Amino acid sequence: MVLLYGDPPRVLMVRKNCLISGRFSCDLAFPGGHIKKGETCIEAALREAWEEANVFPKFVRILGVMNVHETASKPVVKVLPVVGTLNGPIEVKPKDSEVDYAIWIPIDSIGDPKLVFHPIRGYVLGYMLPGNLVIWGLSYRIISDLKNQFLKS
Repeated sequence: MVLLYGDPPRVLMVRKNCLISGRFSCDLAFPGGHIKKGETCIEAALREAWEEANVFPKFVRILGVMNVHETASKPVVKVLPVVGTLNGPIEVKPKDSEVDYAIWIPIDSIGDPKLVFHPIRGYVLGYMLPGNLVIWGLSYRIISDLKNQFLKS
């Protein structure tokens, strides 16, 4: 779920728990996960935003779906970003142990990628935010595409 709020727009991101060993440990990402049997991609995105960041589905208005994005590393993970906006302000917070941080990031504050230090991966091509939060890889590419496809003036 690529969730937008405000003007200028901010995007909701969560950090995958740094203390849980896994492929995406300590990565900033969008709330998301696998589609359950019988679920649409939109239902899955809304459920994941609820499970990971305490975003109640009825407060979200769906704007559309972006093109499929893929991770560059193997095994390849395919992601179908669902874009939505909030109907009003909401306090986001981690609701699941999979996530240890939730934050609204002003999209305009995310600059060009450069070599930055990720606490788990070492140096990666990405963008460093305050608090040593790193946007890189698939999340960075989705934000770049979001700026070009959904947020053009």
